[in-house]
Amino acid sequence: MNPEETNMQKKVTAVIVTYNRLTLLKSSLAKVLSQTTTALKHVIVINGASTDGTHEYLDTLNDDRLLVVHLEKNLGGAGGFNQGIRQFYEQTRDNFVWVMDDDSMPRSDALAKLLLMFDSVPRAGWGASKVEWLDGNWSKMNVPGALNTSNNILQVSQDNLIAIKHATFVSTIFRRELIEKIGLPQKEYFIWGDDIEFTERATRVMPGYFVRDSVVVHESKSNAKPGDIVGETTEERLPRYLYEYRNRILTARRRQSNIKLFKTLAHSSLDFLKTLFLPRITYRQKKLSTIIKGTYQGLWFHPSIEYVTYSNDQLLNK
Repeated sequence: MNPEETNMQKKVTAVIVTYNRLTLLKSSLAKVLSQTTTALKHVIVINGASTDGTHEYLDTLNDDRLLVVHLEKNLGGAGGFNQGIRQFYEQTRDNFVWVMDDDSMPRSDALAKLLLMFDSVPRAGWGASKVEWLDGNWSKMNVPGALNTSNNILQVSQDNLIAIKHATFVSTIFRRELIEKIGLPQKEYFIWGDDIEFTERATRVMPGYFVRDSVVVHESKSNAKPGDIVGETTEERLPRYLYEYRNRILTARRRQSNIKLFKTLAHSSLDFLKTLFLPRITYRQKKLSTIIKGTYQGLWFHPSIEYVTYSNDQLLNK
């Protein structure tokens, strides 16, 4: 099957969220714009008030597919994806939105392979690429959660399509009508966990699939596990974990299962005990305080979900 023939009727907007990583943005943007499929009609770049020359660089670009949004302040990844998907919905008629950070480097056929999934499984509402790290191994922080089975199935199975329950925003695609039903990513998360909450929200409405032959490289600084406060060695990163513990509690509450909420609280408690008792833990007191504050805040964290509408006068004439 020729991917381009299959994808002729599909129109896609890519969303890239960036903040002070100009070198990575240049590489990511080049790889997105050079996708093999002509289904890519728009690329929305959300610049979170970068101060490293990103604003000036983006203003020099003249590709007709580009729509650049310069935010007045950094809203974090969650706020950036909220804005990007809103712009997709309100400013275009495209029927798919493909989202990623500025350190996501998709292979040239990554989008075409994602789109083929919707032909293989017409009822699918969203899909996620395989995310590798720089050395070709799985990116540990970006392994999707398999639906109704162990996540290990993604590594041991050779099936190209596997049903999943959540994924990260590193080459993840959604139908327009799914966005209509579930709303926007939760901007109040700021960073960490917004993608898990959003894709779980999506799965409750339409099934999602891991697409093995759609590959993206995540050029993160290290191939670290997600949310590993126990092993964290960089002090300036510790404030981020407040969002991690707060956000995961809300995500668990939205699963509407007391058992799943208990498991989440138990996970936080285990992190606390490891941080308290294991030897050679750096910044022990700050980490303990962060776990307590984040977990407590999560119990009272009640932001509402935003939904999208558009006016015909707002749409891009493209």
